[in-house]
Amino acid sequence: MKILIADDHVLVREGMRHSLGSLDGQVEFLEAENASQVMEVMESHGDLDVAIVDLIMPGANGFELLNRVCEKFPEVPVVVMSASEDPEHMRKVIDYGASGYIPKSSSREVMLSAVKLVLSGGVYIPPAMLQPASNGGDTGFGLGGELLGGSKPKMSVPPELTDRQLDVLLLLGQGKSNKEIARDLGLSENTVKIHVTAILKVLNVSNRTQAGIIAQNLDLSEVERRNSH
Repeated sequence: MKILIADDHVLVREGMRHSLGSLDGQVEFLEAENASQVMEVMESHGDLDVAIVDLIMPGANGFELLNRVCEKFPEVPVVVMSASEDPEHMRKVIDYGASGYIPKSSSREVMLSAVKLVLSGGVYIPPAMLQPASNGGDTGFGLGGELLGGSKPKMSVPPELTDRQLDVLLLLGQGKSNKEIARDLGLSENTVKIHVTAILKVLNVSNRTQAGIIAQNLDLSEVERRNSH
């Protein structure tokens, strides 16, 4: 297993190495302390299993670096670790294509669970991201609907989705990985991947996290009526 740890603080990198070492007895850690080093490491190591990157890195705006990484290396899951606990920052990170957002205030156990989920093909969403904004402003995810506010209307089930795709979508909404979905539905992981690709196209979103948030806002009574037919 090969993991990139990108943070400009040596003590943070050392602590993460110590914690993440329990994931696998053969973990190889690569480190970066600025934006240019992040790009250099990722360009020279195409077999990275995951990149854990601080949101604010010397040499680039945090979101700018994240955008560059996700666009240039879409096959490498990226997890952002940040001191910021602003839900808007979390939503923006996921919207750019990151596979998770871990606040630095999280416990070691939460961090390990989040990284394990990402390594298995899932996406980690911190609980704070799903809370309405405290300032009373817009809490939408920017997907053409206000998806995160508790008072927002529920969404209708897209008629283009097949029954099996709907099953997969609902499990995405529970934060399950492809492997877990395959096990729950008795499908192969490859079949699940095909369904996920089709779901993203129907929903007109770019990643599974956005699809999962839509799933959490579907009109469940409509889902039940559809499943009863």
